[in-house]
Amino acid sequence: MAKIFEIKATLVGVKFEISRTFQVDSSINLQVLHEVFQALFAWENFHLHFYRDSRGEDISIKHEDQVPLSQVLSTVQNLTYVYDYGDSWTIILTLLKSFDDSAIGVYPLCIGGLRKAPPEDSGGVTGYEMSLELMNGDKKKDYSLISEWYGENYNPDHFNLDEINHALSQLRG
Repeated sequence: MAKIFEIKATLVGVKFEISRTFQVDSSINLQVLHEVFQALFAWENFHLHFYRDSRGEDISIKHEDQVPLSQVLSTVQNLTYVYDYGDSWTIILTLLKSFDDSAIGVYPLCIGGLRKAPPEDSGGVTGYEMSLELMNGDKKKDYSLISEWYGENYNPDHFNLDEINHALSQLRG
């Protein structure tokens, strides 16, 4: 019987909440959790990352494959994930609940979320927010470079649970 964590991952600093609620086996290590985040936020694993525990101490990237999630996340202890040292995407993990489950091959599983994640290399919170303002602002101006980077029909309010779970299915054992 596996102990399953239901976690809310919230991107810090954005004007409108971008979050994912997901379930994962509590025994996975932090390197696997990094891969889960890449799928949850549709990022492409181009950059370095690190974790910070609730005391503000960094968890060594050299040892994250040896640190189980259950060791660093609890109902009284949040965990922070920082991806891309340039853009510095910061995600706060909050454990919502834990439960036992005997199902195999079901986790990780996204069960909800808000808004589309910022694209890879979009300039961090500041660059992302500025790009959204430009795309939604003066329609007479040509912002083709931003449209090319974000995609012609980029909709920041869009959230597609099926797409995320398809990406997560690649991580199931």
